Amino acid sequence: MNTTLRTLLIAMGAIMLAACAGRAPEEGKSVDELLAEKNLRNVEELRQLTAFNIHSWLYVNLQNVVLRDGPNRHYLVALNNPCQNLRFARDIAFTSFGRTLRSTDYIAVTDAPGNIERCFMKKFYRLERIE
Repeated sequence: MNTTLRTLLIAMGAIMLAACAGRAPEEGKSVDELLAEKNLRNVEELRQLTAFNIHSWLYVNLQNVVLRDGPNRHYLVALNNPCQNLRFARDIAFTSFGRTLRSTDYIAVTDAPGNIERCFMKKFYRLERIE
């Protein structure tokens, strides 16, 4: 095989690999668009989350997560900085004083080797379901 053909095949293979790698599904979308994909919309900003009992959570993007307090109570938590391990997390933990989350609290996410990433909270929003 001549060198030119070989170089061309290698270049085409690299392009195909790059195309397959792609971008994260949330890249380039606004938080409102990502929430709408989950049938949720932002209703109001809250100063803190009080008297909650989180049952589950949903990944939105590296800087936003939805905490669920029952089937119809959803809260968006915006983080100060991107939380790199959030996308692949199975579980999250968070700090709180009593049953109140404030902007001084953080979400803790563990990576594969067991290192804890602390993702500080910035803002809270009450969400509602879109029917």
